Amino acid sequence: MNTVDGAAAALWTIHLNLACGTLPQYAAKCTEKRELCRTILALEVSSFQGTLYATEVGHGLDSQNIETRAELLPDVSFEIHTPNSRAAKSIHAPAGGTPKIAVVMARLIAKGQNYGSMRQGISCRPLPDRSGTRPIGHAITTFNHVKLPATAFVGDIKSTLHPRIQFLTSIWRLGIGSATMAALCIPALRVATYITTQYAKRRMVENSQGMVVPILSFRTTQVPILRALCQAAVLEAFYKEIRPHFSAAEDLDLSAVVNIRNGLAVLFKTLSVHHYRESSITLTDRLGAQGLFTENPLVSLGKIRGMTIAEGDISVICIRLASELLLGRYSLPASRHPKCLLALHEQAVRAEMRGLLKSMNNRHRSEDVNRLLLPRSMALIIAIGHAVIQDHAWYMESGVSSRKDAMAADRFLNDSGSELYVTAPVISASSWDNYVATLPLLECAKSLRSNPQ
Repeated sequence: MNTVDGAAAALWTIHLNLACGTLPQYAAKCTEKRELCRTILALEVSSFQGTLYATEVGHGLDSQNIETRAELLPDVSFEIHTPNSRAAKSIHAPAGGTPKIAVVMARLIAKGQNYGSMRQGISCRPLPDRSGTRPIGHAITTFNHVKLPATAFVGDIKSTLHPRIQFLTSIWRLGIGSATMAALCIPALRVATYITTQYAKRRMVENSQGMVVPILSFRTTQVPILRALCQAAVLEAFYKEIRPHFSAAEDLDLSAVVNIRNGLAVLFKTLSVHHYRESSITLTDRLGAQGLFTENPLVSLGKIRGMTIAEGDISVICIRLASELLLGRYSLPASRHPKCLLALHEQAVRAEMRGLLKSMNNRHRSEDVNRLLLPRSMALIIAIGHAVIQDHAWYMESGVSSRKDAMAADRFLNDSGSELYVTAPVISASSWDNYVATLPLLECAKSLRSNPQ
C-alpha cells in the first residue's frame, strides 16, 4: 500500500500509531478514554483522521518548547488556548463532515504554575497540497480559550521525571512512527528495481560488435539494480531486528528505554532515506527520457521528502543523536562484528569526533562544535548504522540470498511481489504502446493535408 498510495499509508499510521497508540497507557483508569480507544479502532470516530497535534508553526523539532496552553480551571476542567501565531498547530487536519479527534500537546498551567507538559473556539486554515504526492490535508489550527472537561486531560499533572524524559515518554509513539514510515523505503526500492529491470530488458541498443542487445546486458545497468536489491534486503533485516525494541510490556518503564528506541529509529530512518535517495536517482537515470514523465515514477520522491521531515528532520535528529552518543549519555547496541572494516571505520570516526569534542571541554553548544562537528553528524550516524547492520555480503550469506543467486535479479524481483503494485507504462512494449494510444492526437485536418496551399 505504501508504494501505491502513500497518503493512505500515512493516514493509517497517524490514526493507529499516534492517536490511538498514545491513549491506551492512560485508559486503564478512565472509562471515557477506554471508550474513545474503542471508537477509534472501530473507525466510528472519523475515518483515519485521529491525529497527534504536537508540531506548531514556531516549534518543530524543539516541540518541548511548545506554547499552546492548557490551563487547569477551579472546576477541574481545562481551557486550551493558542496565545500567538507561533503556537498555531501545523499538522495533518483533513476536511470533511465526519467527527474528528486529536491528541493535543499543550503546556499545562495549574494554579499559575507551568508543569511543562472542531468545536467553538477552534479555527483551521487549510494549507496548500504538497506537490508530487497524494494530498492528505494539512492545516494551521488555533484554539481560542476552548473549554474541555477534566476527562479530556491525558497524562499526569505532576511527575517526578526530568522534564526532558517526561516529554519524551509522552511522545514515545513518534519513534515508532519514524521507523514505520521509513520502512516505506524497502518496498520503494524493490518497486524501483522492478521497473528499471523490466525497462532495461526491453530497451534495445546496438553494441560495439554490431549486435542488438538489451541495456540490461551492460554492467553499468546491472550494478545499480543489484545494489538496490541488496539495500532492500539489508534494510528489511535491520527493520526486523529493531522491532522487538519497540514492543512494550505492560510493566515497562518507558523512561528507561525511550532513548534507545529513539536512537534506533534515527539509525534506521537515516540509513533508509540515504540508500533510497542514492539508488532511486541512479535507477531513474537508467530509464532515460521515458522515466521523466509523471506516469512513470519509480516511487514519487515527494513521498520520501515528506517522510524525511515527518517525526523529525533527518539532519537535526542526526545532530541530536550524535551529540548524545559523543557525550556518553547512553549507547546503542554495538556491532556483532567489531573487527570488520565497517565497524573499524565507525570506531575511528567516533573517536576522532569525541576527541574534538573533548578538546572543546565538551561544550556541545559552542561555536567550535557548530563549525567542526555538526556538519559531520549525519556521516557519523550512517557509519554507526553500517557497522550495526554489517555489509551486504554478510546478510546474503546469512540466508537472505547467496552470492551466486544475487546475479539472478529476476528471481528476487518475482519473489518480492513488486509486479502487483507497478503501473508504470515503461515496463513493457505493449504497456507503453497502450499508454501512447491514450494521449491526445494532434494532426492536420484532412482538407489541409490534401491541399497544403
